[in-house]
Amino acid sequence: MNDYVGIVRSDFRLDRALRRLKLLYEETEDFYKKTKLSVKLCELRNLIQVSFIVVKSAMLRKESRGLHYTTDYPEHAEQVQDTVF
Repeated sequence: MNDYVGIVRSDFRLDRALRRLKLLYEETEDFYKKTKLSVKLCELRNLIQVSFIVVKSAMLRKESRGLHYTTDYPEHAEQVQDTVF
């Protein structure tokens, strides 16, 4: 997340983060089905889900906002809207 979804973002880096998260998700879910449940495994699954939400939200936003700068969309929106899933 630090490398691809940090303060300075781009569509390319967000796409790469999403692809890597999908791989982590698949590996973690496979491990989850085959092993004993643990707190650390549940925390990992939660972190992956939150990361998906952050990346998807960043991909939907076509502007730079606050301290998050998007190299593909350097302008600020004239009217601010919440991101809703």
